[in-house]
Parts: sequence; C-alpha cells; structure tokens
Amino acid sequence: MTARLVPEHPRFEDDSERIVWEGLRDHLRDCDVLLHGVRFTDPVHGEVEIDLLVLMPDCGAVVIEVKGGHVAFADGGWTQTDATGSRAIAPVEQARAGVYALKRYLEGQPTWSRGALRATWLVAFPYMHVTEAMGPEARRDLIIGSEDLQDAAGIAYDRLISPALHMFRLVEGWVDSALDLLLGAPDAEREIIGRTAARLRHADDLTEAQAGLLSAVRNNPRIEVTGSAGTGKTWLAIEQARRWAKAGERVCFVSYGRGVAEMARRAMATLPPSQQPAYLGTFHQLGYQWGVQPGAAEGNDFWIMEAPARMIEAAASLDASSRFTAFVIDEAQDFADSWWTALLASASSDSFRLAVFRDDEQAVFSDRRGRPDLPLTPLVLDENLRNARQIVDTFRPLLTAPITAMGGEGFPVEYVPCVQDDVMGAADDAVQALLDDRGWLPEHIALLTTKHRHPVQIEQANDRVAYWDDLWSANAVFYSTVSGFKGLERPAVVLAVNGFHDGIDPRSVLYAGMSRARDLLIVVGADDELAAILNDRSMRRLRRGVQPGV
Repeated sequence: MTARLVPEHPRFEDDSERIVWEGLRDHLRDCDVLLHGVRFTDPVHGEVEIDLLVLMPDCGAVVIEVKGGHVAFADGGWTQTDATGSRAIAPVEQARAGVYALKRYLEGQPTWSRGALRATWLVAFPYMHVTEAMGPEARRDLIIGSEDLQDAAGIAYDRLISPALHMFRLVEGWVDSALDLLLGAPDAEREIIGRTAARLRHADDLTEAQAGLLSAVRNNPRIEVTGSAGTGKTWLAIEQARRWAKAGERVCFVSYGRGVAEMARRAMATLPPSQQPAYLGTFHQLGYQWGVQPGAAEGNDFWIMEAPARMIEAAASLDASSRFTAFVIDEAQDFADSWWTALLASASSDSFRLAVFRDDEQAVFSDRRGRPDLPLTPLVLDENLRNARQIVDTFRPLLTAPITAMGGEGFPVEYVPCVQDDVMGAADDAVQALLDDRGWLPEHIALLTTKHRHPVQIEQANDRVAYWDDLWSANAVFYSTVSGFKGLERPAVVLAVNGFHDGIDPRSVLYAGMSRARDLLIVVGADDELAAILNDRSMRRLRRGVQPGV
C-alpha cells in the first residue's frame, strides 16, 4: 500500500516535479494524500496552481513549490538557470502565496466546517545540493534539496508537527472535505457568492438574539444601551437604525470612529433605500457636510471648543427635509458634552427618537464621556459574543462590571516582553511569524499600536479611502492605532504597547486593544510599563503567555 495519489499517473511538464513526486510517493504513509498540479480560483491571486500538495490527516497540509535547474539566491533575489537560459524567480513568495490561497479557498467555502486549516510550505530544488539556508526567508529546514529526496516526506511531517503550527487544531475528516472541494472546485462567481452568504449567516447568528432586545423596548423612544466590548453593540445600533428607517423615520447614524462608520455603511449597503439612514458617518464628517471645518490656523481643540457652536448655527438653517426624526449614536462614550447639543440641534421636533450605545470602559479620552441631558431607558448587555474565552479572561480584570464569555474557545493569549525601543520590531516579527510559520492569512491580522502609528499606517495616511478599504481587503494585514480601531475586529490582533498619549487612560487603551482580537491576541510590550498599569492578576495572566525562547 502507498499514499493516495491524485492523479494516479500525473503528466509532468518537466522532470524536476517528477523527481520530487517520486521521492514523496515512495515514503508517504498509507493515510497520506499526494496531489500534483492542484488548481483553483482565489479571489486575490486569481488562478492558482500548486506544484505538489501533501495532505497528512494527523498533521496538516504542505504546499511544495518545485524549481528545476540551478537555483541561486544573491543580492536579495532568486535566479533559475537551465538549458533555456537564466531568469528571475520567487519560489518562497510563490510557496507562501500558495498556502494563503489554499487556506482562503477552503476556509471560505460555505460547506467547509473543519475550522482553520493547519498548513505550511516548502520549496524543492531537486538538482541542487543544499548545505545551508538560501537567504533570510529560506531556512535550511524549508528546502528539499537533491540529498533530501528520500526524506522529503519526513521533512514535510517535521515541518507540520513544529510547535508553531499546533495552534491550529485538526478536525477529523478535514482531508476528505478538502479533497471534495479541491477536486470539484466551483468557479469564481459561485465562490464569491458563497463567501458572502457565509458571512451573512454568521452575522445573522450573532445578532438574532440581540435583535429581540430591541423588540422588547420598541415602545421606548429613547434608549441607552451599555455593554463591554464584544457584546454586539454596533450590530445592535445598525439594526435599530434599520428598523427606525423602515418605520419612516429620517435617521442620523453617527459614530466616533471612521472605521465603525465604514463598517456600518458596508453592512447596510445592500438594504433597500427605505431601510437606510439619511446620514451615516462620524461627527466630524457631519460637520464638514454642514460647512464646518477647521482652518489652517485652528488648534487641536477645534472640534471640542469651536466646531459644536458653529454646527448649532448651521443646524438652525437646515430646512425641514434635511432635519432628522431619529438619532442612533454608536461609541457614545467618546462624544464630548458639546457634541450632543450640536447633533440634536438638527432634530425636526422635540419628539425625536434617540438610541445611544456606549462602553464607558473604552472611553480612552478622559476629557469627554459626555451624555445627552435627556431621560433614557437603560438596557445592559452582559454577554460577550465576539471574543474567545481566553481573550475575555485576559481583559476581564480591567472591567468594573461582570461579563459572561459566550464566544467559545480560541487560542491561548501570547505575550512578547521586550524593551520599549524594540516594541515595533518585535510586533512586526510576531506578524511575520503568524504569516510564515503559523498559517494565518494576511486578512486575519491587525497590528494595533497604543501611541505612535506604525510606519505602514503613516505611509497610507495620504489616501484615507484606500486605507480603510484595506480593512476589508482579502490580502492585507491592517495597521491602526487602538483608538482608530475601536468597534472593529480581526481574528488575530498583535497589540504593540508603544506608549500612551497624555490625557489618555492607559487601562482603557489596553482593554480596547485587547478586545479587538476575536480568536488570538498577542501583546508586545515592556514588562515594567505593563506592570505599572495592570494589576497583579492581569500581569499573571499575561505572563503565562510568554512563548518559549522569548
């Protein structure tokens, strides 16, 4: 008996692939599967072809990129030389992209129910005698050289059982599910529709129970919903805006952060116009819409001190058709007192509806925390639906109110202690390890900073539309400050604790940053700085996550 071969008798374009195939075929186990020329459509990379793919039921998947001829790495680049000449190649990039595309394709299918795929990559140079690493990305253990062909299966096995990949738990039957999808791949259009439907079902599952809470208070024209991170406040705010718009109200949906506003806009884009808010954006964007904007000589306090008064004047001149009958305010803990007067000045009458959503523990701006001077019916959310239990347990000591973790099991929280000057570099290393060694896709990851912006974010600052589009990109790590990412989430967050601005509550910043991670949280920072902010219980929890060798 030998491993299952797909196809059983491949047609190789050159002998280099045949040599590696035979080396694997002769030494893989009966339970393993070896595939050649795997093709499928990826929404990012288009048509994808993987030279060789090994599926080991108890270990995971290995993508192998094969290059024949003489392969060399010099001056930061790869070249391949054979009988037809010499050319530039990118074997590591191709192999890594193959892993990303394979995971994205399988995990994005509506019928895939096997969780995150444990997968990695190797490069094979069957005509090369390899004695050492070839460049910074191609360690020796990632290369199958001519002397390794008889042990190629063992190299694949060793790579998959490395501790870095064990965070992805294999679910029984995943190989059969993968083969069903790979050997009968749908076209790109069906794949996109399937991915969209899967996300919609996920959102429906999260919000269905909470949407019932709005029904319970539907006769209350003014409500205040409070809850910690992960309780679904933003989704509930979106649903309230939809309901009021459907009922004929002219709704003004305002958030503090542009990211939340963009998320709400995307979530509501497919709704009928009759169910969409008349205005959806930030307080600042509303000011610009009314012609209120800072001049070149205006100070940093313009939006707190001067803009609200000018917006009240602008609101007074609005005609009846431009006024609002209902307001939905998300991230209300970051609204200054002066903002409420400016916003509500645009109401069509004193009988306007108002829904306020807030988490005062995320009020990182200590000089704000304003409230409307109106009676509001309180509604408290105390079940965290979005974060994994391990993440909730880490930020729970930072909360003053109890919270129940309902989000299920995730991955252990990790901690990378380092000196303050090395925080950004260590955070970058953590991101790269997630991508290269641990099988996460770029769109899974956000790197958040507590003070100064990451250099990548600074580079993207000139095009804010493109910057926020990257948040929903299928092929990009997202870089942001914690304050800019409030209300948003990604499966994996690397939190770089690189200091705090004056006038900002460090505990609130850490809590806000930690709670942006849905499945995996990695905290990078100076131990003494964190210990000065967190209590002993929080630090004990955090230090349990220090990785071996750190």
